[in-house]
Amino acid sequence: MDELEGAASRLGVALPSRSSLKTQISMFENGRRTPGAEYQTLFCEVYQTTRVELGLTVEAAPSQLSTLPTLPTPRGVSPQASPEVLNYLRQIFVQHTQAEPLVGPRFLVPAVQSQLPLIEELCKEASGPHRDDAVRVGARYAEFLGWLHQDTGDSQQAMLWTNRALDYASELDDPTLSSYVFQRRSNIAAEAGQAGYAAGLANAALRQANELPGEVRAVALRARANSFALLGDADGCARALDEARAHADAATPEEGTLAPYCSVSYIDMEAANCALRLHRPDEAVRTLEASLTRWPAEQQRDKGLCLARLATSYAQLEDVESAYNAGSQAAAIAQTTGSARILAELGRLQSLLAPWRKLVEIAELNRALGSMRGS
Repeated sequence: MDELEGAASRLGVALPSRSSLKTQISMFENGRRTPGAEYQTLFCEVYQTTRVELGLTVEAAPSQLSTLPTLPTPRGVSPQASPEVLNYLRQIFVQHTQAEPLVGPRFLVPAVQSQLPLIEELCKEASGPHRDDAVRVGARYAEFLGWLHQDTGDSQQAMLWTNRALDYASELDDPTLSSYVFQRRSNIAAEAGQAGYAAGLANAALRQANELPGEVRAVALRARANSFALLGDADGCARALDEARAHADAATPEEGTLAPYCSVSYIDMEAANCALRLHRPDEAVRTLEASLTRWPAEQQRDKGLCLARLATSYAQLEDVESAYNAGSQAAAIAQTTGSARILAELGRLQSLLAPWRKLVEIAELNRALGSMRGS
């Protein structure tokens, strides 16, 4: 009961009185009642694992069922999963992924969403030698759309599409693709503050670690580090980050790689985020300043997030001028890309800079951020 109450406090879940909670636990233990969705989330948090590993059946709330993505059914003859159609979809996908770090999710969500009715129909109808190829295309598009929704700040749609990607990956029996999607789910859970759930999903991503290419193993270890930071496990976080850097540094570019963005600089940015979660802003500043000196030019959106986290770190150290400079640069990238993740970090910065809000520069930054939020 103590652990459940602690998990509920971290996740913002309201529990009944202690006597009622004792009754609920007793009913779960003797099989008279199955834990609902909310209690399942709490048990995942307490045991730092997933629903599947706990043997729980996921019960979707009515509101979740009503918001599952629905796709229009094309009229007429169903399209065929021919090599030509699949190659067209792969080429479009490459263009989308190349544009995303530069322009952000705002303009890409409609474009990617428009491809899904065709892809879903292909996956539904495909059989024979082309089925695996169609399902793989479906997995990549669904995971990418989940990421775009995450970057717009819509965590529910992000998880729904990422779960669909995992369904496709499971059919393919592809450890690398499954691992990548599991770490994406862990990332979404971590951003939602569900530390134990995030840790369990990261563990699932690393279950066949020795079979994974370097960059996928690195991003999965990054996910583990983030979950450890949320749990306050500084030593476990440091070990995961050191291992992630080693794999990112040793990774070799391969055609069709799932995580081409996973450089050492990227891992350093994530390490700085972990440092902030562990209340170590001075460590975050050192890491981010060094990381920005070797940042890949094509990863513009992530550079904006890196600058926003640097600004937050400066603000925690009460270096107002440096916080303003980094925050202004991050705000410009947020304006271009429409990344809700950058704006969320800048919102955190605003609260830290509140004591200096009457300074001309800080007031100017607040006005710019308010304009981007439509307030």
